[in-house]
Amino acid sequence: MRKKFSLLLTTALTTALCCILIFSSWKPPTSTILPPDLEGVIAGAPKRLHIYSNSFTNGSKIPAKYAYYECEGESVSPHIAIKNAPIATKSVVPMVYDPDAPWGVFYHWVVYGLKGARVEPPESSSSSAGVLQGINSYGSTGCGGPCPLAGDKPHRYIFLALALDIDSSNWSPGLDPSTALSKVKGHVLAYGYIPGTHSR
Repeated sequence: MRKKFSLLLTTALTTALCCILIFSSWKPPTSTILPPDLEGVIAGAPKRLHIYSNSFTNGSKIPAKYAYYECEGESVSPHIAIKNAPIATKSVVPMVYDPDAPWGVFYHWVVYGLKGARVEPPESSSSSAGVLQGINSYGSTGCGGPCPLAGDKPHRYIFLALALDIDSSNWSPGLDPSTALSKVKGHVLAYGYIPGTHSR
């Protein structure tokens, strides 16, 4: 009887420990468009960039073909247009992220080195060899489309653009999101974003 009780106690303690480890690593989704790390990077810069897409409209569902491969999509990067950059802008850095991912902010696309008062990466630009891109949270370079957990409420996908006072075209390809953000910090002249949603 004592051995049986000891076995049950060991099993219960092991289960409890597993639950603690799982939930200690879980991060609740942020309810804001700009998570704390991005708020710190933007640091009071004005929201004046105008962003739109021919692939989806502001706040609408992102079409299935732009979803990640494992979510029955083609992981094609959508068309994005960024206008109204300040005169002092030396480069523009677009980023796409999911603030509703259950394990923290998930970065789907990081691009840098774009120049001009108006920049307009066309659809599928992620597959172009001349585009400087960072590593997404899937662990690959380029654009990784939306792929929320099945049954989740619609996730938001924020297409953010940062106008910088530095030239980012000399950055190395394949930067991870945190490194890209550290390079951007203190150099943001203006920003803007357009949200889309996706679910399955």
